[in-house]
Amino acid sequence: MNKQRLITIITATLLFILGVSIWQEMKSDKIQAAPNTNVEIAKSADAFVDSIGVVTHWGYPDTPYGSRYEEVKQKLVELGIRHVRDTLSPRIQDLAAVGIKSQVGVQPSEGTPTQLKDAIAAANQPTAAIDSVEGPNEPDIFWPRSNISYQNQGFPEGVIAFQKDLYTTLKSDPNTKNLTVIGPALGQSYGYETKSPLGKDTLTNYVDWGSFHPYPGGGNSYSAPFSYNTIEKYFWQGNFPAVNIDEWPYAFDIWAPPFGNKPMAATETGYNTSRNGISERMHGKYMPRLFLEYFRKGIVRTTSYEFLDEFNNPDNPEANFGLLRNDLSPKPAYTALKNVINLLKDPGANFTPGSLDYSISVNPPPGYDRTQYLHHLLLQKQNGTFYLALWHEISNGDISSRPIREITPPDIPVTISLKTPIKEVVSYSLDDNGNMSSQPISSTSTINLNIPDKALILALSP
Repeated sequence: MNKQRLITIITATLLFILGVSIWQEMKSDKIQAAPNTNVEIAKSADAFVDSIGVVTHWGYPDTPYGSRYEEVKQKLVELGIRHVRDTLSPRIQDLAAVGIKSQVGVQPSEGTPTQLKDAIAAANQPTAAIDSVEGPNEPDIFWPRSNISYQNQGFPEGVIAFQKDLYTTLKSDPNTKNLTVIGPALGQSYGYETKSPLGKDTLTNYVDWGSFHPYPGGGNSYSAPFSYNTIEKYFWQGNFPAVNIDEWPYAFDIWAPPFGNKPMAATETGYNTSRNGISERMHGKYMPRLFLEYFRKGIVRTTSYEFLDEFNNPDNPEANFGLLRNDLSPKPAYTALKNVINLLKDPGANFTPGSLDYSISVNPPPGYDRTQYLHHLLLQKQNGTFYLALWHEISNGDISSRPIREITPPDIPVTISLKTPIKEVVSYSLDDNGNMSSQPISSTSTINLNIPDKALILALSP
């Protein structure tokens, strides 16, 4: 090997090592980030509220859905929810009478696309009670298990063929053409190696929204392992709402490709509060953050699985996904979400939100130097008031241990500098039981706050 070639190899090696070192330092955010300065266009506060839904099971007679329907309906009304996800049910018109629309899921075992279209049109009379129709639910699990097929094809070919015919049939009828058609969401885990068995771009032209079930409770092994927040492998063993949709967004990367550029709906997501799940306290912190986080990432509808605990069995995870306990008493998550919805709801005509000129400077406490985990969402109501939601998107659970180890991280000090003229600022915060309190803030130009691991919302009246 000649001398010049040896020098070239050594130089290239040193540059590579230097590059890796800089990349690792940036990934750990040891380089202090510049203040987040921007003129930001707000999103509609009511559009956020309208993105929130819950799963129900009206056809389960041995649960409160069936045995205590009137009380469950009243709890939905009190929550302020506008969308439930279920199947075709006699309850649909009754729910519409109290302002709750239904997202119905269908299967070829329930009829042909034409028969399903006619049944949906009939259920949508006299009130427009159904706003969306969803393709087969988790067909990679249920089609093989129940021997479901379409045109003599099983999963995945039959699912693709059924979704195409369902979309075409619904859109060809004036009675159903304006319904939002949602694609099938898979139920098994796939990786970058195996990918979605539905393929790429196969359903782009046959859905209005794509669909996935990005439950955040299982961590994210498709990430660089690093120690943070007292967790050895932070993303692998964390269960925070953004764990698989933000910094390492494998949920989008794996499940969105069949739907091309169509927006995604999370038709199921959430946490269970069983003995081996998360605590109700952690659940109360996570659920408002989950809806805010998903909307922030462009998910058009987020449907929590599910509204109530189906059975009083603390050892069964499947029985403990509810916002309500089995006796219909509210968990902290229900109370917190009800308060957030009540604060941000703004029904009325569509409007174009304005922009806010402001900056956020983050001053992390020792050990919490990843300033990018201070997340925010800027919303606005028709009266011009901005609502700036802020939260520390941090893991409150370590899933490497059973029961899940609960973590209470320190608040993150921030300074918000407002350049848009503001005449009044009010801070709305949640406690561990989901209760909301308000506090007027005297400064309308520079605001110093400690942002917790719960959503904090500033109302900014210009």
